Amino acid sequence: MVSRRILLGGLAAGLAAPVLAHAEGYQETKTPPVWKRKARRTAKALSTQPGDKAALDKALKTVKPLEGAEPEAPTAVSGVQVQPAKPIPSISPDEVLGRLKQGNAIFARGGASLVLPSAARIGELAAAERPFAVVVACSDSRVAPELLFNCNLGDLFVLRAAGPTVGPEALGAIVYAVDTLGASLVVVLGHTKCGVVGAAVDAATRKTRPTGVFEAMLAPILPAVFDAQGEKAADLHDAAARRNARNIASRLKVADGILAERIAQGRLKIVPATYDLTTAQVAFEA
Repeated sequence: MVSRRILLGGLAAGLAAPVLAHAEGYQETKTPPVWKRKARRTAKALSTQPGDKAALDKALKTVKPLEGAEPEAPTAVSGVQVQPAKPIPSISPDEVLGRLKQGNAIFARGGASLVLPSAARIGELAAAERPFAVVVACSDSRVAPELLFNCNLGDLFVLRAAGPTVGPEALGAIVYAVDTLGASLVVVLGHTKCGVVGAAVDAATRKTRPTGVFEAMLAPILPAVFDAQGEKAADLHDAAARRNARNIASRLKVADGILAERIAQGRLKIVPATYDLTTAQVAFEA
C-alpha cells in the first residue's frame, strides 16, 4: 500500500498513475493497440502534417476497420416496435446552416420549447444516427448547442472542450461524423465572456506562464489572443474568442483529406460562429 505522502507527492508532480501502478505491483506486459505501428503512423500524420492531404490519405487508408459485424438493431423500446432506420437523403450545407440560424432565432426570442423524444424516436436513434451538423463548442455550462439551436436528440454531433480547442481525438470524431454519419456542416462555436479565453488573455497580457494542466489547456488559444492584439480590438477578450473560432475553422479545412475533399465538392462547409451570452444570439461568419 502506497503511503499518503508518496501519493500526494506523485499527484503534485503529475505522477499519480505511475505511483499507484508501482504500489500495486503492476507491470505492463502488452503493448496497447493504439501504439501499434499503423496507429502510430496515423497519429503522427494527424499531429505533424495537418496540411498534407496526400500523407493523411495514405496514413488513414492503412488503418483497418474494426473487426466484427454491425450490431443488430433493437426490435423494441419500451414496448414499441422499432424498424431499422431508413437511409436519409443528405442535406446541403446551406440548408443545415439555415436550419441552425432559424433555430437560434427561435431560442433568442424565448420561443424554444424542449420536446422530449418519443419512445419510437429513441428506438430509431438506437438503430442508427444521422446528425445533420457537427458543433465544436466550449464546455461552458451556458453554451449548450442543442438548446441554442432549438434542436433535439440525434440532430447534432457535439464535441465540447474548454475554449474550444480541437486535438487529434476530436479531429477523428469530426471526420467520423462527416464521412460515416453524413453531417454536411461543421460549426466552430466560440462565445463571449469565455473564462478559458479570459485566462489566456491574462497569460498573454501579463506575460505569465500557466502551470500544470492549465498550460496545455491555454496553449492552443494563445495564438488567437496574439492575433486579436494585432487587430487592436476594443474588447480583447471577446475578440480573442472570435479569432479562436476562426482559427480552428481554418485549420479544420486543411487538417484532413476527407474534409478537404467534401469542401471541394460542395458537400461540406466549416463555419466559425460566436454565441453572445447576453443576447442569446449566434453570429455566423458565413
